[in-house]
Amino acid sequence: MSTGEERPHRHATGRSPAADGLAIIPIHGLPDVRPGDDLAELIHAAAGDAIIDGDVLVVTSKVVSKAEGRLVAAPTDPVRRDAFRRDLIDRETVRLVAQIGRTKIVENRLGIVAAAAGVDGSNVHADEIALLPTDPDASAASMVAAFAAHGRRIGVIITDTQGRAWRNGVTDVAIGAAGIEVLDDHRGGVDEFGNELVVTQVAVGDEVAAAADLVKGKLAGVPVAVVRGLDAPGLGSAGPDSAAPDSAAPGAPDRGAPDRGRLRGGGRSLIREAGSDLFRLGTDLAIELGRRDALAEVPAGHQELADDARTVLTAWHAPTHAQAALREAFLALLAARPDATSRSCVPGHLTASVIVLSADRRHTLLTLHPRVGQWVQLGGHCESRDGTLAAAASREADEESGIAGLELDPVPVALDVHPITCSLGVATRHFDVRFVAVAPDGALPVRSAESTDLRFWPVDGLPNGAAADGLTEAVRLALTRVMARTPGR
Repeated sequence: MSTGEERPHRHATGRSPAADGLAIIPIHGLPDVRPGDDLAELIHAAAGDAIIDGDVLVVTSKVVSKAEGRLVAAPTDPVRRDAFRRDLIDRETVRLVAQIGRTKIVENRLGIVAAAAGVDGSNVHADEIALLPTDPDASAASMVAAFAAHGRRIGVIITDTQGRAWRNGVTDVAIGAAGIEVLDDHRGGVDEFGNELVVTQVAVGDEVAAAADLVKGKLAGVPVAVVRGLDAPGLGSAGPDSAAPDSAAPGAPDRGAPDRGRLRGGGRSLIREAGSDLFRLGTDLAIELGRRDALAEVPAGHQELADDARTVLTAWHAPTHAQAALREAFLALLAARPDATSRSCVPGHLTASVIVLSADRRHTLLTLHPRVGQWVQLGGHCESRDGTLAAAASREADEESGIAGLELDPVPVALDVHPITCSLGVATRHFDVRFVAVAPDGALPVRSAESTDLRFWPVDGLPNGAAADGLTEAVRLALTRVMARTPGR
């Protein structure tokens, strides 16, 4: 036996919120609403006796914003207007959730997560832009009270248009409500087969908002509709100052609440709390925030280098499937580490090297590397002053060959990843981007202090170990590139 208080099971098979069906009626004849207008009186005058007890008035937030003066003077020039609107979006944003291109999904001052913070330049004058109402629940409650003064018991839902994750298209949702329960909570109830409902909450407010939009539309000029059949309890039942969810409104008929679950009102009740939001961050933004947390600063000049590397590698046509797979590893490193082009990136970093071919394409210039003790192509670390991978490769080739006038192809010919203990003094990896350059006729190399030896080798007679190190394949790809771009050879 349980010594604690047990929650009684409630059956969820009783009368539905609209068991006898719904009627959806557009309200025509509203004027162009302007700041200071009494919206409730305008709706009452336009609707007349078309609104009866129990109806739900569904009102587009745009017309509420107009009446409440939530219009901002804006430039009429399209370019300036767009820039001004984007500035307003930033001002209304409290948290960036995700961004793809110019589209931002944000949390606004109301706690609503949606595109563009609800800032809207449609269905307003060309020199205006509309913001959302400052308190949609209070706006809805005010209209409920105004109709009560006319002897009408109604509910009000204020709507806005939103997209949905994983779904194309937009629909209207409830952002404010009063006099009508907008969240039907069946958790703890039992269905007709005896199964306990664990997570079921029905967003009645959003369902009503979407249904009403079928007669309002986005271009029809009908900002208000009436939904009949829900028997809205009116004053005292829902909204910011509502009674407890399980209590009945004074004078409201018994609608079978024990069968329908715990009912809640107010648009705020439809906003998921941050602690239970499984999708609080967009994937790309989460990666970016992780990068920022991991590295407070990117070494000066390396952001530009990393941007160039991403652009170059994304556009690069890999010559083999193996090279294409390597390219994805390079891009993954660049995505994970903003300092990926700096030697300070201990897990690994991008380097730039050059296959230098003689003018007759029969020889390639190799250096005997003092640290690894092998013959390798010219190259090394990227420096902050380089700006681009090609510039880094060109600088390394000039410094290590002593040859003036090398003609560098700015498009990579191959990629390679190899373990090494470089100038960091610890084990790391070089993600090497390999280019090709052709030396002028009669070029004589000059050994630098970074080399034990420097000489031209026949392309068909490379030193031992070249094949295992990928040098043979890199020279072949370099020759293929140069010969393809040199007619007659």
